[in-house]
Amino acid sequence: MKCRSSMRAAVLSAFFAALFALPAPSPAAVDLPEETVVGSADYGTNEDRYISPGTVSVIRPDDKLGEQRTIPELLEDTPGLNVISVQGRNGYSVASVRGSTAAEVAVYIDGVLMNLQSESAVDLSAIPADSVERIEVYRGYIPSRFGAQAMGGVINIVTKMPEKPSTTVSLGAASFGRYKGTLSHGSPMWGGKFFGSFGYETYKGDFPYRNDNNTPYNNTDDYNANRRDNGFNNTDALLKWEDEHWKARFSYSKRDRDLPLQAPGSDKDGVTIQRGALLDTTRWDVSLGRSQTAGSVNWGWEIIRTEQGKDYDSRRSPQQSPIANVVKSSYDTSRTGISLNADWSAGERHFFEFLAEYSDESLKVDGDMLRRTQYLNGIDNYDMSSWYLALQDTIALDRSGSFTATPSLRWHNQDGDSELTWQVALTKEFSRSWMLKSSFGTYSRAPNMYENYGDGAFILPSASNLKWETGTQFDISAIWNGEPSFIKGSKARASLSYFRRDSDNLIEFNMTSPTFGRYENVAKAKVNGVEFEGAIDVDLWSLSLSATWLDGVNDGDTGTARDGGKALPNRPEWSGSARLTRKFGEQSRKARGTGSVFAEYRYIGENYADFTESVLFDAQGIWNLGFKYALSPTSELALGINDVFDAADGWKMRPNGAYGPERILWYPIEGRSYYLTLTMEL
Repeated sequence: MKCRSSMRAAVLSAFFAALFALPAPSPAAVDLPEETVVGSADYGTNEDRYISPGTVSVIRPDDKLGEQRTIPELLEDTPGLNVISVQGRNGYSVASVRGSTAAEVAVYIDGVLMNLQSESAVDLSAIPADSVERIEVYRGYIPSRFGAQAMGGVINIVTKMPEKPSTTVSLGAASFGRYKGTLSHGSPMWGGKFFGSFGYETYKGDFPYRNDNNTPYNNTDDYNANRRDNGFNNTDALLKWEDEHWKARFSYSKRDRDLPLQAPGSDKDGVTIQRGALLDTTRWDVSLGRSQTAGSVNWGWEIIRTEQGKDYDSRRSPQQSPIANVVKSSYDTSRTGISLNADWSAGERHFFEFLAEYSDESLKVDGDMLRRTQYLNGIDNYDMSSWYLALQDTIALDRSGSFTATPSLRWHNQDGDSELTWQVALTKEFSRSWMLKSSFGTYSRAPNMYENYGDGAFILPSASNLKWETGTQFDISAIWNGEPSFIKGSKARASLSYFRRDSDNLIEFNMTSPTFGRYENVAKAKVNGVEFEGAIDVDLWSLSLSATWLDGVNDGDTGTARDGGKALPNRPEWSGSARLTRKFGEQSRKARGTGSVFAEYRYIGENYADFTESVLFDAQGIWNLGFKYALSPTSELALGINDVFDAADGWKMRPNGAYGPERILWYPIEGRSYYLTLTMEL
């Protein structure tokens, strides 16, 4: 698809010209918002609303220190975001934002894009959480500093950089053979700041469950099984250094993961059956950047190199495999990216931001010759390059700067095809307590190599050239924070948002057989919903809440059973969470005898497993409890129980609107589990 017509460009040019021609405000200086996180660590969420003209939530993992939360688990309390764990709670996990596909969500770590052309989406479970300072989740309007095709949203992960020398050790153990340890150190170095961390985690993953023997109509042959091939070993390292102008970063991760078989009829004791496959993934990223100031212009550049290798082993022999199955394969990805960014104040009413990016990514496929010849047409090398340009302006529409407009233009080119999109956000701050935000715009996303060419294992190449996804989005949010008069000494914040997204040529995964599937342009999707997020602190008590209502449907006319307003799969209509915390002891400083207890509840409503609304996943509701105690001013012990009432044992799949039995999940989830973590500052 080539660039849109000159008429569209003329309309956009006229739109921006009209904005720039608005009457200038009074000569008084206006503080225009620069997208920088501000606020204190304990109640900084009051100020998180200023980091973007659109909707944003900020998660601080240290608020849940010692609870052994993974990145997917930290994200689960974000309104509008649904974590999809494909192979169980600790397996491959991706995020859907406001009903998007996982591929439409861009994930960054310290400015490094984690999305690769050789993957459908970012596996959030592979990202270590212990070195993370904060996670920003952008929805609706996407700031120009993020260059990816973020149709659904952006998850921006920022790792720690201590202001003073510190060394921290964290050791943890949990149920089902889980052990982890992290060592991190930060200190001044070479006129700047240095931070390094090393972590290792292992998980055996065996747990008991009741297997229906793949005969849900017959209860007499059910048996007690122990989940097999459900573990992983993770190793990660991070080194970063920065001063006033330079920044350098290196990260390494290795994840050796079991890919368990679907549960029905498997995991039988004393019976020799096929083992689950193995997938070993190794990735490293290295980046170097510099920033400087010339007059009123701040500008900089960055070079990023990424290498990733994925080795798949089915643990089958060629004689055991059907003709189309893969015995072994490897996918090796290399990407080089270069970016140039700048921001400058033009007078007292405009704050411009500019980003230009170029990346080139190659994919080398190796493995079974039969597979490569039959399904990849003998091609084992792929290359894809892309350009990205963005220009954003924050415009003061009144004297005080309390009313701003933030228009932006984005141009993306991939292998010769281009799309031009635009966004506009309006922000009005009525008082220190009240703020209103709204945004509207268009978006696009090109199909990646994974969607076009498959994964060398279970995903077949596309049957036809996939089209670009395009669409529009709109949202409006009311934000309040302050001190409620009816509760003395309290602090509170709340936000309520309505959103809508319309997508054309949505790229979705379609199972073509029980063994294989491929990506297709199958959906014209419409999604709308409501998000709520709030918190209140009263003395030693704190309560946080989140809730989402989402209606996502396939409104296409493909002539298949998917059409007619069928619900999009893995998008629950209702979800939410609540967490109540009670501190105890002396809270003015961290000292021996201080601590906290908490109880939390998380709910995910019924959602469909397929596009035709034929199979439902049951609603999920779990309770977690935890306790933290400071052994000394520099050490803390955390222990807790997840899924207190062992609710996972009752989660089933069942037919929708038809007679038929409930049955166990394809990938059962662990039930009640316990954890213990010791964190020490040396």
